[in-house]
Amino acid sequence: MRTRRTRAVSLARPAVLAIVLTTAWTATIQPTYVAQVDDKAVPVIDASTISLTKPSGTASTSSTGSTSLAFTVIPVSLTIAKSHTGTFTAGEDGVYTITAGNLTTASPTNGTTVTVHDALPAGLRADRISGGGWHCVLATLTCTRSDILPAGHSYPPVTLKVEISCDTRARVTNTATVTGGGDTTTHTAVDTATIKHDDHDGHDDHDGHHGHCDRHEH
Repeated sequence: MRTRRTRAVSLARPAVLAIVLTTAWTATIQPTYVAQVDDKAVPVIDASTISLTKPSGTASTSSTGSTSLAFTVIPVSLTIAKSHTGTFTAGEDGVYTITAGNLTTASPTNGTTVTVHDALPAGLRADRISGGGWHCVLATLTCTRSDILPAGHSYPPVTLKVEISCDTRARVTNTATVTGGGDTTTHTAVDTATIKHDDHDGHDDHDGHHGHCDRHEH
């Protein structure tokens, strides 16, 4: 059996929605297969191997009779979290971290594209956006991937480096969203940062950038 590999996940076959029987019938799953996520083995159900066993003592009404079964389909349910590192200072750089995941009680994503998008507030300018296994476009602040994410796991974080202008407001709120992977809902995370305005001199720091905003005397 050939294995399809990605940076974060390797699967023997595509994952499907998990299902739960709500009748007295017995569902037998044989075999299961394993997704490898960040060096950890995670069992994933392959619906093509599910068989059903009729309860003992249940008689068929006729040779052509049928039995109704009720199934509950467990949907994919993505999550997103966003935070910033340290204190933001006007005239310097700042770093945001965005993490997309899948709820513990959800199904694995279905292999369609998962999209993370960030919307920067006025006063912040994107300098770089990247993440392990993500395809990121700086111009649109969008990162995408389509590898399957099991329930209870997260993709590698997306890191967004920004430049903070000298006239940025004292507080800024940044918004990020995630959708896709079989989840049709757009999930949102926000992060509010306080901007420190420093009136010290405008000497360059060790990276060649202005460490602080220039102070203009009148």
